[in-house]
Amino acid sequence: MRLDRTLMTAVLAALLAAGLLAGCGSSSHSTDSSAAMDGMSMPAEEESNDGHAAHAGDAMPGMQMQGMAAPAAGADGTSDSADGLELTLATPKLTAGEPADWTLEVLDSNGMPVTRFERDQTKFMHLIVVRDDLSGYQHLHPVLDSKGEFKLPVTLPSPGRYRAIGDFTTGGKRYPLGVDVSVPGKAEPVPLPPPSNEAAVDGYTVTLADGMLMAGTEEQLTFTVEHGGQPEQELQTYLGAYGHLVALRKPDLAYSHIHPVAHDAEAGTLTFEAEFPSAGTFRLFLQFRAGGEVHTVAFTVEVMK
Repeated sequence: MRLDRTLMTAVLAALLAAGLLAGCGSSSHSTDSSAAMDGMSMPAEEESNDGHAAHAGDAMPGMQMQGMAAPAAGADGTSDSADGLELTLATPKLTAGEPADWTLEVLDSNGMPVTRFERDQTKFMHLIVVRDDLSGYQHLHPVLDSKGEFKLPVTLPSPGRYRAIGDFTTGGKRYPLGVDVSVPGKAEPVPLPPPSNEAAVDGYTVTLADGMLMAGTEEQLTFTVEHGGQPEQELQTYLGAYGHLVALRKPDLAYSHIHPVAHDAEAGTLTFEAEFPSAGTFRLFLQFRAGGEVHTVAFTVEVMK
């Protein structure tokens, strides 16, 4: 009998220990605490908003990746309001090349700040900042506080007109809303590069698979990342995915944030599914992570009717 009780005690202790270990492995998400600019060196193991490293099972090579909430009606980044919500931006005087503290708020139809947001690719807001000639692209992540204010320092590199597009999700809908900001001084326009299916950055070559893009239909965009003439087989996750793609239309900067649907590690490819709302010229900004750093490449593409 003593042996049975001893055995039972050991079993209960083991179960209790397993339960405690399981509890330590899960944690609720805290308020977003990152606002790093893309392109900066990051740790080899991605960190989520609560400061814990992402688990290996968050995104598996070759598997379909999780989609995002459907955009609210009229929310394409060309306006500061849509579907009853408005994005506001408070900035001090802007000077080219100098950091400024930005504060963004989302207001409801009664003018009250929205305080509850849902994470998309580990963040409460993706902030896209780009000049109206589609140069100076930045993908930033403001810090959300308990009052519903998103804050971060932003440096705009040169004079001109910029669009700041806050891409956030609340109430099960995604809202890409945009506000215009101006930096005083003489703006020197940057010509838009001609269409090309190849781009290079930091020793990596990225190729966009050939194919005619049509407006109003679902299109697959497949990018191959190579390093030293060979497929990059060690792409790392960044914000919960192997790649991030933003499409901006010329000249109104209409916006699409497109999630990846597949990653082939052996071939070094990233595949996205996109639907372009209209024909025209688009600039695609692709971000991927390799060698512990985030790299950004851009492509000009023509979308046909």
